[in-house]
Amino acid sequence: MPAVAASVVVRTILTDDINLAADEVIKRARAKGATGTDKSLRDTIYNVKSGLKKKGVKPAAVPAAAREIKAPTAPMVAATTPSSPSPDLTTMLANVALVNSVVGACGGAESTRKVAEAVRACGGVEAFLQHVDLVAGIRGPSA
Repeated sequence: MPAVAASVVVRTILTDDINLAADEVIKRARAKGATGTDKSLRDTIYNVKSGLKKKGVKPAAVPAAAREIKAPTAPMVAATTPSSPSPDLTTMLANVALVNSVVGACGGAESTRKVAEAVRACGGVEAFLQHVDLVAGIRGPSA
């Protein structure tokens, strides 16, 4: 059986979904009989993608459910009272008060921004707190 031209197989796969990752395209191309090294297949994928984009092939539409932005499930601080006419305003003001105390504890807004960036870089609050515990263990009780 003759070898299947990789460019034809790759073009067929990418025409259906131009956003597929190269690894997935390679996997599907090999299943359809394409041969060659991973590097040559990757080069073919990038060339075919480029050509398809120039021809105006559009990515598949993302379903509306995947694009939907969900509201946070709970506010940072739940300081609402039943008699309050505007619980959203109360929650927002409670969060502002919390941030104000953090800015004071950190020694200013710039230090607070650095802390927020560190939390984000660590992957969230839980991961950040694990790193804080690690550093505190290394630095000792005087830190």
